[in-house]
Amino acid sequence: MGKLTSNDQILLAYYVYNFIEENKEEALKELNDTVPDSFPDFDKIIAELLEEGWMSNENEELGITNEGILHIDGILHIQSYATERNKLAYVKDSLLINEIELSPPALKEYIHKHIGIEK
Repeated sequence: MGKLTSNDQILLAYYVYNFIEENKEEALKELNDTVPDSFPDFDKIIAELLEEGWMSNENEELGITNEGILHIDGILHIQSYATERNKLAYVKDSLLINEIELSPPALKEYIHKHIGIEK
């Protein structure tokens, strides 16, 4: 069973949000309510992700960058030919096949809900 770092788990949550096609506004509210509460050092992690160039903070709204997407693609072994509308299916398969554990329960619930992993 693999485990992602806190930085990678937060980045994965924003990655998942980036590829959600329906109810984006609701998903963003849920993301903003879930992620900061799941990590006591959230501000420090975000600062590191911004410094790495994996996230951006445009108009005071956090988002994943293309570099961040490529980073998660590399961690989860998502091939470059994966189309944007299939990315969430690839995330689901990778988490299940590689038995990757997400530590904060609220974050795990958010990601699993949006990639289609049932409880």
